Amino acid sequence: MALKAESETVTVDPEIKYQQFEGWGTSLCWWAVLAGKWSEANRSRLINAIVDPDTGLGYNCFRYNIGGGDRPEHSHLSEERAVPGFRKSESSSYDWTADQNQRNILLGIAAKGKDLIFEAFSNSPPWWMTISGCASGNTDGADNLKPAYFTAFADYLATVVKYYKDNLGITFRTVEPFNEPSSGYWKISGGQEGCGFKSQQSKMIKELGKKLVEKNLFTDTKVSAADETSLAHTVTSVKSYDDSAFSYLSQINSHSYGGWQSRKAVDSLAKVHKKILWQSESGPLGKAASDNSDITMWMSDVIIQDLRVMKPNAWIDWQVGDPVANWMTIELNHTSQSFKYTKRYYMHAAFSRFIRPGAQIVYSSDTNSVAAINPASNNLVVVLRNNSAADKLYTIDISKSGTTASSAQMHRFTLPGSLKKVADVQILDKLISFTAPALSISTCVIPLSATTSTGHNNKKSVSGSKSIDFSVISSNSILLRLPSSSPIDLSIYTGAGRKLECIHMVPLSREYRVNLSCCLLSKGMYIAELRQNGVSAFQNIVIYR
Repeated sequence: MALKAESETVTVDPEIKYQQFEGWGTSLCWWAVLAGKWSEANRSRLINAIVDPDTGLGYNCFRYNIGGGDRPEHSHLSEERAVPGFRKSESSSYDWTADQNQRNILLGIAAKGKDLIFEAFSNSPPWWMTISGCASGNTDGADNLKPAYFTAFADYLATVVKYYKDNLGITFRTVEPFNEPSSGYWKISGGQEGCGFKSQQSKMIKELGKKLVEKNLFTDTKVSAADETSLAHTVTSVKSYDDSAFSYLSQINSHSYGGWQSRKAVDSLAKVHKKILWQSESGPLGKAASDNSDITMWMSDVIIQDLRVMKPNAWIDWQVGDPVANWMTIELNHTSQSFKYTKRYYMHAAFSRFIRPGAQIVYSSDTNSVAAINPASNNLVVVLRNNSAADKLYTIDISKSGTTASSAQMHRFTLPGSLKKVADVQILDKLISFTAPALSISTCVIPLSATTSTGHNNKKSVSGSKSIDFSVISSNSILLRLPSSSPIDLSIYTGAGRKLECIHMVPLSREYRVNLSCCLLSKGMYIAELRQNGVSAFQNIVIYR
């Protein structure tokens, strides 16, 4: 007997705003250590599959692993997990040819990606800084950094960050000295680099922050912490930090493998301390399932609950090319230098292609849903997960969105694994009704009117009684036609809505030319906002130099 389709109404309210979303991403550890050996052409195809926002995953947040490097005579780490350190011993100098493979992927991403945010992180200090003399941990999983080496370890991390900035053009927004520091996982002769750091996290944060200041990096690079494996551990660790540690900390990182009852507490800590919050690593740790399909739908729930309850500004997968079937998003064949997509790839894309960097997460009533407004495209996106064994009838109430659109795009992830654009759905009386198949994810993209967006769109939009007009007259100059000679504010945004510049000016006349060369913008497309006397106008600008 066929199961009867359930019915559910989902209300969306763009006026109830939550976190601004910076993007999606992955660690480069450890898949990039092997994929970085691929030919340049094959690497390029793989990187496109990860960063392209239309045909790929559209990821823009990437975590680069600064290897500590194990004792040379140790052989317990597999090739991809033996991330090279930049100093082989305490007496050796820095070897900047080390870690070429992971760096190949990093630089390829930097060349192809958009709205990129890079973070550097450490799994372990170099082996000679450890109590056990082993980069995988201590004999009993205890803290493993020698007490006298806090400053030396901070200097090591800051030196690597500085080299990448000065010589490779890679600016890490944050550097993270820990990885699951309170877990007790990291033991001598283990299968990966790891270091217990259950105590004195504040001290390590401060030492690293001081080194970033000392090397003139702190303007662009600050400290993040603590990448605990459990959200509950994150609450305990962050509550232990003193005010001085918080002064160097710009971002709270937490994995979401467990401790889900602490999602709200982590969100509260980030808000109280006014810090960016990343869900910096996740996956089906310890999750038993009958097959990968269950894992895929289960992971989609982790994403939704993290975004709804934890409210991170970014959501990061562990490693996109994990070799384990239940964990991998892209299946990599390092022998043939080829790859293929898994069902998890299409599941992730149902979120990441549509909720883009700069999006504003807004209220949606269903606990199996996420709603967001993309300022760049001025679309409302609603992602709905139907995890039941029966089809479900959905009605999305968008009456509070202000849209005048008559139809919306629909994209659908279904098992055994595909993401396809299906027929557009009609909008009747501000309601969108459709049937979602069993075990599916439906992504609805709804055009908004110009005045609805919470950010900035690609078309000129004007509010107020007197209009502002401006036009691009060269690759670095715009001409303003103003209703008055009152002071003006010119703001420059990336295509994703991230503010880069804000210039306050007093125009010499109502027709006024502004030279943008002072903004030091790199080649690309931007959105300019001009504001005068409470009236705003927006315009695309393209920098060619």
